[in-house]
Amino acid sequence: MIARILQANGTDRSVWARAAWLGSGYFVAASVMMLMTRFDGGLATLWIATSLLVAELSNADRQRRRATIAACFVASFLATSLFGFGIAVALPFALINVGEAVVATLVLRRLRRANSFLYSFEGIIAFALVAGLMAPAIAGLPGAAIASLVVGQPLGVEFRSWLVGHGLGTLTCTPVLVLLLRGDIARWWHDATPAQRIEAAILLTTMAGFSGFVFNVSTVPLLFLPILPLMVITFRLEQVGSALAVVILGVVGATLTASGHGPLNLVDGSVTDHVRLFQLYLAVTVLTVLPVAAELTQRRDIFRRLHNSEARYKLITESSTDMIVTLDRSGTITYVSPSAREVTGFDGAEMIGHMPHDLACGPDRATMGAAINQANARAGSPTTVEYCARAASGEARWYEAHTRGTFDDAGQLSGWVTAIRDVSVRKALELKLAHAASTDPLTGLSNRRRFDTLLDRKIDDRRQNKSFGCIALFDIDFFKRVNDAHGHAVGDLVLETFAAAAVRTVRGNDHVARLGGEEFGLILDGATLDDAVRICERVRQAIAGDITRAPSGAEVTVTVSAGVAEITPTSSRLQLMRAADEALYRAKAGGRDQLALAA
Repeated sequence: MIARILQANGTDRSVWARAAWLGSGYFVAASVMMLMTRFDGGLATLWIATSLLVAELSNADRQRRRATIAACFVASFLATSLFGFGIAVALPFALINVGEAVVATLVLRRLRRANSFLYSFEGIIAFALVAGLMAPAIAGLPGAAIASLVVGQPLGVEFRSWLVGHGLGTLTCTPVLVLLLRGDIARWWHDATPAQRIEAAILLTTMAGFSGFVFNVSTVPLLFLPILPLMVITFRLEQVGSALAVVILGVVGATLTASGHGPLNLVDGSVTDHVRLFQLYLAVTVLTVLPVAAELTQRRDIFRRLHNSEARYKLITESSTDMIVTLDRSGTITYVSPSAREVTGFDGAEMIGHMPHDLACGPDRATMGAAINQANARAGSPTTVEYCARAASGEARWYEAHTRGTFDDAGQLSGWVTAIRDVSVRKALELKLAHAASTDPLTGLSNRRRFDTLLDRKIDDRRQNKSFGCIALFDIDFFKRVNDAHGHAVGDLVLETFAAAAVRTVRGNDHVARLGGEEFGLILDGATLDDAVRICERVRQAIAGDITRAPSGAEVTVTVSAGVAEITPTSSRLQLMRAADEALYRAKAGGRDQLALAA
């Protein structure tokens, strides 16, 4: 607990130390502006103190914001008391000055631009409108009213002085102060190479030289000349460099203009008018340079992320056991990972420039088209297809392809990326499991599940008048006696004998299944009732003629009984099976070794 209190107190001390330092800076900035730019005895023509407070509040947490506001309030009160309008109005001016920065920061936070306005064009515009126009206008009304009462100047004149001085001062100085307080300038200097530092020094010195030359010439308007080094600095040094260059331009230009030098003195008017005109020039320059710097920073970050993404993508594709394929919008292959040889046996470089369905290892046109349509319809989500194709060895292999559409910045489809793997082993296992699930292990015939599925399909075909058909149920007569007399092993041999005889006797498009125990089922595709009777009679006779030899040497012969039912459009599987079973029961009741027709 004690350690926690000490840690908290330590944090408070650091916060208040920073706030005191910022308050001191605010006091110096306010005092200098009051001493040097109150040309007509009214409000300061140039005001940069608010920019310091806005820069700190934009990136500070709640505790730091409160401490900084308190420190700057005291600083504003002291500066106004000592160098401004006096202690009588120092309190309201402190409230208004600090309130202007607070309003600007609150609105920027509401717009989610407080700590990121330097990094986008939209953010800079929001900052210019809020901190450079709206907040000074709101604070300027009461500030100008108080100043007008004190000095006797018209309210409009004082309001214009406040709006121009505070707005343009905040707009000009805040960016560099944000970078300074956030540590971006120090971080850039620390990360820069010696060559980059030398280049920066040369460029900024050049900027100072251009500024000094332009604002020392009072006979020719050369205000466009500083734009050249300023843009070079922006492209080479980006935000940090452009902000420092603007400060250099502002300090040199403001000092010389206020001293009566430079092209702005060609304009008729007082020193105040010239300084205000310079502020406007500087603000326009800032609004020209900062968006360019923000765009360059964004592009640098995008390029860095893209570079990192490409490095990760290259690492993944080159080490992945899957074959990675990219296709352009027309479906032409543009990239194939090195694992293509391992997956297909073909060289990936030879696939580039071809359509997947033109390759031996690619899917057919219909499968590829379906995969692309699914990927296009499900933007951002992968789709999966399986297909069979030829590997380089000529062997038919099963492949699984996961395809996802890629889209450009406008949201338009730009191509596809596909990950392909060999799933032949899995597919073989699936087929093996599916076969085992639908096959009788003793006879190798289909089981009851498979029989029911095929029968349902045959009934649907009959309802659509596609084909005729019949079913037959066979039962081995007195099968229990065989098991009792010779054992279950001989009984299994009898079942296998019937299965082989039935498969050998029926037609190629007929289907034989073991339904359970000694009961078997036949689906006679396309057979009329007369055809079914002939086929089933041949099966009955074939079984009667087969002899099963027991291990003891005994010869075992069996007979079978059968019930036949025709598949009709109105019948269901349950009805058909019941009808055939009733016919089978009549055949057994009539003496066995015969077949009967369903009623």
